[in-house]
Amino acid sequence: MPNPLPLVRRLTLLCLVALPSGAMGATPSDAEILNAPDTAHLRRVHKMLASEPHVAGSPGDARTIERLVGLFETFGLEVETHEFYAYLPKPVDAALSVVTPDTLDLPLHEPAIHTDPLTGHPGLDRFGWNAYSGNGDVTAPVVYANYGRLEDFEQLKQLGVSCEGAIVLARYGGNFRGYKAKYAQDAGAVGLVIFTDPDDNGYTKGSMYPEGGFATPKQIQRGSIKTLAYDGDPLTPFVEATLDAERLDPAAVGLPAIPVQPVGWAGVEPIFARMKGPEAPEEWRGGMAPTYRLTGGDELTVRLMVEQSASIVRTANVIATLKGAENPEQKIIIGSHHDAWGFGAGDPLSGTIVTVEAARALTELMEETGWRPARSVVFACWGAEEFGIIGSVEWCEANAADLLANAVAYINLDAAAMGPSFHAGASPTLQPLIRELTRVVPDTEGNPIHREDAEEPMRVGRLGGGSDHVGFLSHLCIPSINLGAHGAPGSAYHSNYDTIAWYRQVVGMDYESARMLSRMTALLAVRLADSPIAPIDPTGFGQDAADAISALRLRAMELEVEADFSSLESAVRAHHGRALVIVDRLGRSDGLIGHVTLDEVNSLLISTDRAWFVAEGLPGRPWHRNLYAAPDETSGYAAWVFPGVRHALEAKDVAAIERELQRCVRSLGVMTRTLDSIDALYKEPFISIQR
Repeated sequence: MPNPLPLVRRLTLLCLVALPSGAMGATPSDAEILNAPDTAHLRRVHKMLASEPHVAGSPGDARTIERLVGLFETFGLEVETHEFYAYLPKPVDAALSVVTPDTLDLPLHEPAIHTDPLTGHPGLDRFGWNAYSGNGDVTAPVVYANYGRLEDFEQLKQLGVSCEGAIVLARYGGNFRGYKAKYAQDAGAVGLVIFTDPDDNGYTKGSMYPEGGFATPKQIQRGSIKTLAYDGDPLTPFVEATLDAERLDPAAVGLPAIPVQPVGWAGVEPIFARMKGPEAPEEWRGGMAPTYRLTGGDELTVRLMVEQSASIVRTANVIATLKGAENPEQKIIIGSHHDAWGFGAGDPLSGTIVTVEAARALTELMEETGWRPARSVVFACWGAEEFGIIGSVEWCEANAADLLANAVAYINLDAAAMGPSFHAGASPTLQPLIRELTRVVPDTEGNPIHREDAEEPMRVGRLGGGSDHVGFLSHLCIPSINLGAHGAPGSAYHSNYDTIAWYRQVVGMDYESARMLSRMTALLAVRLADSPIAPIDPTGFGQDAADAISALRLRAMELEVEADFSSLESAVRAHHGRALVIVDRLGRSDGLIGHVTLDEVNSLLISTDRAWFVAEGLPGRPWHRNLYAAPDETSGYAAWVFPGVRHALEAKDVAAIERELQRCVRSLGVMTRTLDSIDALYKEPFISIQR
């Protein structure tokens, strides 16, 4: 496929020369936008928001919501507190111990770090926990399952190791922790212990906190293990979780039934030291001193007890709107969650402060220049993300009709500013815009993120699961972006040690990572909000789809499944050919028919990604309604392109593969006809361009 970047540059140039001016003021220059974010303000807001633990639904969470409302109101934005009522668990008690051949209680508590007083805060939970664990008190032998991935459990079967009636030990990494619980339960396990291995985050990586930034032996990664066919509140799929919403029976929705407990390696190393079974495969061995074995042998038994309670809990999203001057109904949404497992200095607040700073920077420019964006920009701080992407999904479900009609794009900033190395994932129609802006936005050293003379374009990844973009992209087919920066020497992820002291020691006091992302976010917002022709590039699907088809063909060969992808390939080529023509025409501005307005062109461009929307959803996952992009079904984080086809392929269902291919071909046909409609608006010689 031809590289569309030159076309994007022409389109960007057209947007710059045609930006609106007059009563509302001219669009700020790139230099003005890039100069607006301020590290001192980022630092102050970070300290404020990371001042106390704020688990969703807690008093600290309520105070965090109040702080965010106050910040956005000082910027002069229209602020709404969108309340929702979700089914949330909380920890009551837990225990883990060796029972035989001797007795030993194992640590579930993170001790305070003497140089970081916040790690001893009384508002932190008494022990680590996994939200939505089943309740239970079991004593059983143990089986080690590596990362607890589907392929790991399949390998155990091949090795003749049964998990039936056992407590499974699995290390963090490789997949979403909820899938570890699902696969362990499916394998017949009676309990699961998820541990941090020093090879993944510990002394084999570098110095531990507080000398360095890596995990200590007793550092515990918390997190939800809710693994359902939909995101959001587990009891109200497809509808907003209001106080009086009709709810499902918690016992009927498929939440985990077995007890699940997270620990540091200090919580499992004594178990591994007592295991007598066969040695684990070489690639399953981590950084602990004992030999990694698959089973504990006949003598070793372990007790695991977990008790949680759950109820309907009130929390809220904070929605702050900078209303557009010309097309206020069209909106660009910028979001990050505000809830945390503790102080959350890294996750989520290194992203939340970027959302807040982008809002401050744009409103400051508005005050200084008289400018107001043509389209609305919405700044959102989501609640209860850590329990399973709840707040953003409830807002999407509450506003689905409006978002389907008017949302231009969603930009996500979850735990974003965690180092100097920029990265991004995006829908294909927004990838060219990001690549273009990486040549403009400075990195943490003041150089462009991606050099103008670089031989290869900036790599922009695909979007999978695991954060607040899922409701927008997978449920509503709104093109989305995930921005981030990584590279800090350590991780305090989901632990009590994710404090402001840890962040400033490990990520840095200069906040240049957060300023880089604030600049990118602000510039993206202005481009998306003010460009007369929305910078949604339909050529983006061409190469991405072609690569995805190649991957599907390879997977079919691996599975020894006969599948004919030629119809999909033909539809992709036809669409891409039309897209090249249309973007070229938009970039050269041949001229609209006299009675046509740019609003008509933009309405068609905005509808491009919606062609993938199917009301009935994906096979087995009706809540996921995007035929092009969805989280994978086995890890929770990876991206599946043409997910219905991939689902049928994994099931080796040839008839279903053909049905899903034809659904994708029909969607591509809708997209191509949309491009034809845009082309029809440009058939006559230039007469006038009207707003």
